[in-house]
Amino acid sequence: MPINKFKLLAITLIFPFFLQGQTLGTLQHEEGSQVGYTFFSPFSGTQAHIVDNCGRLINQWSRGTRPGLSAYFLDNGLMFRTYKVSTVGPFTSASNAGGLELVDWDNNTVWQWELNTETQLSHHDAVYMPNGNILVLTWELEYTDDLIEWGRDPDEIANEGYMWSERILELEPTGNSGANIVWEWNIKDHYIQDFDSTKLNYGVVAEHPELFNINLPDLNSSNSNSTRDWNHFNAIDYNADLDQILISVRNSDEIWILDHSTTTEEAASHEGGIYGKGGDILYRWGNGSAYDRAPVNDQKLFGQHGVHWIKEGLEDAGKILIFNNGNGIPGPDYSTAEILEPPMDANGGYTVPDTDPYGPEEAEVVYGDLTSERDYSPYLSNAQRLENGNTLLNYGSLGHFVEVTPDREVVWEYIIPLYGDDPFPQGQNANNNSGFRAYKYPTDFPGFEGIDIVPGETIETGASPLDCTLVGLQEKSADLWNIDIKYLPAEKAVLIKNPDHTNFSLSIVDIRGQQFGLEEKGNAGEYIYSVPNIATGIYFIRVLTEDGAIYVEKFLVF
Repeated sequence: MPINKFKLLAITLIFPFFLQGQTLGTLQHEEGSQVGYTFFSPFSGTQAHIVDNCGRLINQWSRGTRPGLSAYFLDNGLMFRTYKVSTVGPFTSASNAGGLELVDWDNNTVWQWELNTETQLSHHDAVYMPNGNILVLTWELEYTDDLIEWGRDPDEIANEGYMWSERILELEPTGNSGANIVWEWNIKDHYIQDFDSTKLNYGVVAEHPELFNINLPDLNSSNSNSTRDWNHFNAIDYNADLDQILISVRNSDEIWILDHSTTTEEAASHEGGIYGKGGDILYRWGNGSAYDRAPVNDQKLFGQHGVHWIKEGLEDAGKILIFNNGNGIPGPDYSTAEILEPPMDANGGYTVPDTDPYGPEEAEVVYGDLTSERDYSPYLSNAQRLENGNTLLNYGSLGHFVEVTPDREVVWEYIIPLYGDDPFPQGQNANNNSGFRAYKYPTDFPGFEGIDIVPGETIETGASPLDCTLVGLQEKSADLWNIDIKYLPAEKAVLIKNPDHTNFSLSIVDIRGQQFGLEEKGNAGEYIYSVPNIATGIYFIRVLTEDGAIYVEKFLVF
């Protein structure tokens, strides 16, 4: 079979493998998977990791604090993450953060900032903006008297006498540990209630989908701290082209879009900004019953996480990708990756129906709704559209990553092999290995520019049946090679045509990576290698050129 000419940072052919005893790290790797490196920061550990498709460690950041919860590898080569602090306030959620930091490839802190007081705390997620500013989710305590004045039912106020109000801050980092707050948005400025006509914000909820019902009941009893944290934002994204903010509102099973073009004063009102609605909700989707425009049984989202706009240059760019956890979904438990395309007008605004819930009626399911696909992560999790059109799903509570093609074929699979910061031995089943997010970056991602990438060992310990020279990546640059490999069954020999007289080595291995016979080396224009006397089965011819390009050809001995 002729090998196509290429100039890439990766090998040409990858074959599928399923091996008994392989319980951790890379479980499956097939032709068609995205060539790249996967970044994750386990929920229970203090480290972040990036691995290649074989699970070999590319880099590790040891931070001494647990993530709180999100972490990203940025195109400027820095890791950006939230982290947990020892909280001084009453915020008792597993989603606490308190700190933000930027860290270089060598684990040096570039910038760090904390919001951790008796009444305020950052939590969950933050997003690094193109201008270098940062949008971060924060909680702020609001007390009984104010809540009642805003229209909250006094019987639904937590016994502590306060509730956790959501606030979004835009930070301008200064120095190594400072930040200026240059913009903010508060949910408390955008309430509606139909409980008490003598209080503020009284109105008909269904007539104001741009506002949040302050008395929305707890729709999912499994949602954490729902009597105090009755919004529970768990994701934030920013669209610079639209100057809009996207958030996931877990406790009402919705996503919201807000206008960032406002001033802080306009964000506290119902007017202003390029969309003319101030800080009111521009668009919401997932649960029309949250604003009295649909029955509860018409709910679409169930405890969703990881919502974001698909980036420019990718398949379905500009649409919204959602990991719908399925937490509370009727029937059997399962999670899905879904794509949503909100109805928009020519100005980037959204179509608001007169009486119906926001459209569309349904999202497009990418993966997870078929019986053969069903896996379930009740919390954490995200999905990511990749450069080759595939989708990466992170079943966060399981520490399980799955890459699927547009035809729903699984082509890569990985299990986080860590208990906190401690690696499991291969062959053992993992536990306590949850991860909030996972992202795969292509080898030409700008963040890797100038970095000498050298794969190490796999994170998991002990013997591994995986031979990474067969399925792994090749990080050295390869020129345009012109090599043909052909197995001649009658002669039990391998014919290599090498018109450029490239120096190479050749070996025969089986599906477990065991080598047969001696490794041969040569540079002849035409070379014949006699296959050793081997048993019936599937084997691979592996050719490694002098500059590190790997070619693999599968053949059958019968």
